Amino acid sequence: MNAPSGALFEAVSTIYPDGRALQGVMALSPGCGTGADALELARRGASVTASAWSLHACARLKERIARLSLPSFPGDVQVVHGDFFSSWPYQVELVCEHTFFCAIDPVRRPEYVQAVIRWLRPGGYLIGNFFILPESEISELPGLSLAKSGDGPPFATTESELRGLFHPHFDTVTLRPASKGEPARRTGMEWIGIFRRR
Repeated sequence: MNAPSGALFEAVSTIYPDGRALQGVMALSPGCGTGADALELARRGASVTASAWSLHACARLKERIARLSLPSFPGDVQVVHGDFFSSWPYQVELVCEHTFFCAIDPVRRPEYVQAVIRWLRPGGYLIGNFFILPESEISELPGLSLAKSGDGPPFATTESELRGLFHPHFDTVTLRPASKGEPARRTGMEWIGIFRRR
């Protein structure tokens, strides 16, 4: 995906409605892929850490940044090859992710929540794009996989699972179907979640 997620940035705008509201905000874009969301956060003023497990993805994003006139952006992007689940030496105010939760093995979801807690300062926000299905449909999926092969990511979740995972440490600001779902993606499955760390 070479364009930022419309659904994700509609949600970002509900928390940071002013065009310059992200100025100086430290943000994390985990599983950054092509970096479209990280670059959009920087364009809006955030200081972004874009992380990926893939060295190839990191190299491609660094090349993309080199081609852009990033100094003209109010924010900046630092590309980091690393494990989202490891400890990092600083905390951010915003974790902004596009189906990263759905890319990891479902058994690691409690670890994901703990990693977000480590990353986020108290009062900070996780804004995420999730693939959510009704409970009745989830039970029919092998390993919750939405892949055509039925094996591997992306993995679906349910509204109740997300609420249950985040509730002990986060307030749910919103969890709803995305009004700006990405074309050619899984229609009706895309939900936006905004969780505020207590």
